[in-house]
Amino acid sequence: MRVLLVEDNPGDAELVRLACDEAGAFALEHAGTLADALARLGSAPAPDVVLLDLTLPDASRLEGLRRLAEAAPELPVVVLTGSEDRALGAAAIQAGAQDYLVKGDESRVLLPRALRYAVDRHDQAARALLLVGERAARAAAEAARERMAVLAAAGTAVSHSLEDRHALSSLVSAVVPRFADWCAIRTTGADASTPDWITAHRDAAAAGAVSARLEGLATAPDAPCGPAAVAASGRGELREDVSSHPATSPWRTALEELGAESCMVVPVRLTDEVLGVMVFAASGRRFGPDDLAVAEEIGRRAGVAVANCRLYREARLAVAAREEFLSVAAHELRTPVAVLQLKLQQVELKQRTSVCGTCHLAVPADYAGAARQIARLGHLIEELLDMSRIVGDRVQIEREELDLGDVAREVTARLAELATRSRSEVALHCPDPVRGNWDRLALERVLGNLLSNALKFGAQRPVAIRVRSEGEQAVLEVEDQGIGIAPGDVERIFDQFERAVSSRHFGGLGLGLYITRQLVEGHGGAISVASTPGSGSTFTVRLPKAPSRAEPPA
Repeated sequence: MRVLLVEDNPGDAELVRLACDEAGAFALEHAGTLADALARLGSAPAPDVVLLDLTLPDASRLEGLRRLAEAAPELPVVVLTGSEDRALGAAAIQAGAQDYLVKGDESRVLLPRALRYAVDRHDQAARALLLVGERAARAAAEAARERMAVLAAAGTAVSHSLEDRHALSSLVSAVVPRFADWCAIRTTGADASTPDWITAHRDAAAAGAVSARLEGLATAPDAPCGPAAVAASGRGELREDVSSHPATSPWRTALEELGAESCMVVPVRLTDEVLGVMVFAASGRRFGPDDLAVAEEIGRRAGVAVANCRLYREARLAVAAREEFLSVAAHELRTPVAVLQLKLQQVELKQRTSVCGTCHLAVPADYAGAARQIARLGHLIEELLDMSRIVGDRVQIEREELDLGDVAREVTARLAELATRSRSEVALHCPDPVRGNWDRLALERVLGNLLSNALKFGAQRPVAIRVRSEGEQAVLEVEDQGIGIAPGDVERIFDQFERAVSSRHFGGLGLGLYITRQLVEGHGGAISVASTPGSGSTFTVRLPKAPSRAEPPA
């Protein structure tokens, strides 16, 4: 055994050498100072044990032991003390020394035993430390494997359904109980189909109590912590120990009532948008930063699932709207064609039996009725064509110098017959010319659609058209005193295929106002409506008189 003796007293060093010689099986090296000993540690062969005096000229008391441990933590150390410094020896053991000997007691029996014991004890400690490290590494690997399994299960769960509630129910069930004792999720937003909490609990009978207790905590205003705070900030929250939470916190109170000892709250997010929150709670264990990272990843996967479910729902609504539109369009196109065929058959019949002498009166009336149905059919076809151009982004704005008042007068005159049949008086108010650069055909379509709607829904009451200037804008208003529009329908009537009334009582494809808005916005303008059910509606169009600089030339 190679022994490095660090001793500045030659007499004490000689006593140690004699004891080692008597015991045999020891190779002794001597260093007079701690500096010499530290230099010796850098050369080979390395000593097996160090015998250290605690009263060196360059290190007193426990300083030498500390510096040796820093330079060679793998070396066992036995310290040498005076007979009056037994307490110092005990302190050295507490500081990391394997043993201590009192100078003068280094017999050929005691010294070898102390040195061998120091080496054995140090080796056992190193093996124990290595075993602890291996167990910790094995536990960490097992925990990491379990976290990956939880993520895989969460990903599989949210892919089972495109219905929000089914997907989220599968998700919370996948993380309980393998990752948390209970889990709850709540989505937010105007289009959330499941605004209440969806929960899973290790004890299935307790899931309802979790949902009831969490109700209201996700929307509490100015909450400093918990679901509401996470939903507002978008940052996850980890409470390794719930009892360390502020005692006055409603969130801590709720968690304690639900038996949670550790908790995580993470956002359900899609990129930067927060779609809801998830709560993970456990009893008998503590969540850590690694668990929070897994929970946040589950929240991201839940966000993707919620977004996919909403896209699927929107697609289904779009398909339903398309089917309804096709049904309405078929009905609207079939009606004028059937009437037109009937009128032509009547004309043919009357011409064959003209002996009554009144054919010259009946036939023109039939022709006039047929002409109206042809005009109606042509209007429906024009709407479909306009719709196809708008969807295909093929609308071209051909600008020219116009007087908006002249356009209004032409459209009013063109629809005079419709006004007569509707029994509504149309009054045009345009005291001064309102000139600007616009597309004539587009403005005719805009005013024609608005006036046709006013006559259709005007309940046979007067309709007013007002044209005026406001600075650099032209303002067109069409006001009726008819059935009006419900507040919930005001925004959606400008969308394609939308209508505020039943298609059974009022015809049309539900495209007129959508086309109108697109044509107005194509001019850089805006359209709005103010309405009171039962008191009529006022549609207001605002058009810039000159195109914006950013608008490309036609």
